[in-house]
Amino acid sequence: MELPLFLKKIEILSDLPDEDIALIAENAHPIDFPTGGVIIKRGELGRFLWAVYEGEVEVLRTEDDGSLKTVATLEREQIFGEMSLLTGEPAVLDVVAAQPSKIIRIPREIMSGILARNPRTLVKFTRLVTKRLLRNQQDDAKERLKNVHRENEDPYDLNFSSVTEPLKILTVNCGSSSLKYTLFDTTQAEPVIEGLIEKIGSGDATHVLRMPDGKKEIPVRDVLAVEQAFDVMISTVTDQAYTGMSDLSDIKAVGHRVVHGGAQFPNSVKVDAEVIASIRKLVPLAPLHNPFNLKGIERMQELIPGAPQVAVFDTSFHANMPEQAYTYALPFAVSEEEQIRRYGFHGTSHKFIALSTATYLKRPVGELKMISCHLGSGASVCAIDHGRSVDTSMGMTPLEGLVMGTRPGDLDPGVLLHLMRHRNMNAEDLDEMLNKKSGLLGISGTSNDMRTLLKAAESGDFRCEKAINAFCYRVRKYIGAYWAAMGGLDALIFTGGIGENAAEIRARICRGMEALGVVVYDDVNAKMRSRRGRITDISEPGSRVRILVIPADEEKMIARETIHALGRTRSKEDLKKLRSSPIAISVSARHVHLTQEHFEGLFGKGRTMTLRSDLSQPGQFAAAETVNLIGPKGRIDRVRLLGPARKESQVEIARTDQFKLGIEVPIRDSGDTEGTPGITLEGDAGTVELEKGVICAKRHIHISPEEALNLGLRDRDVVRVIVKGIRELIFGDVLVRVNPNYRLDMHLDTDEANAAQITTGTVGYIESIQHRNYM
Repeated sequence: MELPLFLKKIEILSDLPDEDIALIAENAHPIDFPTGGVIIKRGELGRFLWAVYEGEVEVLRTEDDGSLKTVATLEREQIFGEMSLLTGEPAVLDVVAAQPSKIIRIPREIMSGILARNPRTLVKFTRLVTKRLLRNQQDDAKERLKNVHRENEDPYDLNFSSVTEPLKILTVNCGSSSLKYTLFDTTQAEPVIEGLIEKIGSGDATHVLRMPDGKKEIPVRDVLAVEQAFDVMISTVTDQAYTGMSDLSDIKAVGHRVVHGGAQFPNSVKVDAEVIASIRKLVPLAPLHNPFNLKGIERMQELIPGAPQVAVFDTSFHANMPEQAYTYALPFAVSEEEQIRRYGFHGTSHKFIALSTATYLKRPVGELKMISCHLGSGASVCAIDHGRSVDTSMGMTPLEGLVMGTRPGDLDPGVLLHLMRHRNMNAEDLDEMLNKKSGLLGISGTSNDMRTLLKAAESGDFRCEKAINAFCYRVRKYIGAYWAAMGGLDALIFTGGIGENAAEIRARICRGMEALGVVVYDDVNAKMRSRRGRITDISEPGSRVRILVIPADEEKMIARETIHALGRTRSKEDLKKLRSSPIAISVSARHVHLTQEHFEGLFGKGRTMTLRSDLSQPGQFAAAETVNLIGPKGRIDRVRLLGPARKESQVEIARTDQFKLGIEVPIRDSGDTEGTPGITLEGDAGTVELEKGVICAKRHIHISPEEALNLGLRDRDVVRVIVKGIRELIFGDVLVRVNPNYRLDMHLDTDEANAAQITTGTVGYIESIQHRNYM
């Protein structure tokens, strides 16, 4: 097959230099499909550009009645899958072979780099994807995509469906006296092998192995240091009898659990010298964990220097909690200087639970309100709204929140002062008591194991019953608080050793919450048995809130996060280009978008908006008309309308505006108004009551397809932007929105602009890709 000659004949690739054609040919993969063979399945994540080498393919759309309609027929030298370069969203169409066909598959990452350095080819691709984007807008593709999401068995890549080539990944959790490791092969959902070496240095260390065919315990008493535990792990992983591997070079990536990422790591990251230095700086916040997590990273760098290492932080999922949720009411300067705030933990588990719940319920995670209860020796509850952690029970350290095995959870700080004054306890004494002698163990005086406590309580042990009651009450109290904070609930989930296995504890926690829609199906709850990979619904049929039991699988989530972190990794050349491309900053003051119906209700029948001035985005304008916002507490007059008219009315205000109006608004993407507060609008000819639609808009970047392809960005990417104004700041959690009608421009609200002291002409630069919706 003369692949370079064929590729050169494809019109859209015809202008590429020979070296880029050779690069594509080197990475392309020819695949034969029989008649009817599925090339792209509806719901599959977009990862490749495809070209027809021989034969003919049909592009099929599923109609509302389930029938298939041919929307295009493609022959030799025609391409498809071009939208994978701009989005990672699932395909909304099927592509099948109409006759025996040979199709060339080109990795998206290869094409993205080539486009960025070939302007003429970039223009051709831009025209192609622009036509597709405009057609999708007319075809209501958003609703189709939502339906596809519901049909996709693995929309969040929890079973590694984004990985097309076999990949072996090792996950490592290195502690002070334990080493936990798991080897994954992405061609199978279950781990190849799991190992746990405990009691390192005690003279009584054990090594427990779990394989698909059973469990094995091996004494390793001579393991007296973590370094020796790594030697045991390596000899096990490279034992062909266990893994089929004889060499560490088969491992292509290593994912490390790191307990504390502070506020600076809102996602998992590929480890480099800068990341290691940052983790080391965070040691004061996690002195019992981060040093050993670092030791694991450095040891694996020595053992497998060719494999990328990825840090997966317990705190990442909570890093973008709302300010009011993470702030402690201490002197501001003290909190700033000592990095005192709520960080939260168990984030890897809570994120896994959120994505698993959305997959099980066949609903996008972005439209669900969930409460995840990770109940084990360490325990925490997390409120998850629209896929985002908005509050969690653990705080600056894992001591806060629920009653745990040996930790007290919430505690009046005055208790500690009292103990210091009246029992002469110092910091070390308090540390020992709070971390090792409190919680279930402290109350019962017997055990920190819930199984032991339940048996003792049945026999009439009062203190054990008291410990159980305190544990369940605290969880129930947090559930009620988070239900109120989110304004409702779709799913309540239990995970962790106690959450998965103690039916009585689940029943006690849920008892009395029927008014909130939480109703347990007692028979199912009592009889269910936890098994990894199996989700059980224990709610009464028809109850408003689904109650799920989902076995924890933090190791699989670490492997998944490792894959996704590497998918965000950019070459030095790509980063240099990204970081040197200025983005104009626009300050978006409070404003209102209206439907035509609402506009006429406010300004008179038959009226249309009057253009006052054009905005930075083509086709968008500030109208001459203004409205008054009337809230429960106060009003804001003369708020500008922006045109043209929209399908839904929406009010965008800054955080400081909510105090004047007397409403609390969430940070949302534009158009995501479900569950948001309403408001009264007053115009020249009347008033309109909005039942919902008031948001604080998530900071975002508008960008055209050409600019996005040139910079290697995709629609719905979340990036970090450094703004080099009078007061330099890095803004994280910035949403990238690609549209043919956009031009490159970043929007901040007035509060954010004031924080950075932004003035006219200020620009920003993308510092890194923080998150990608799909691989």
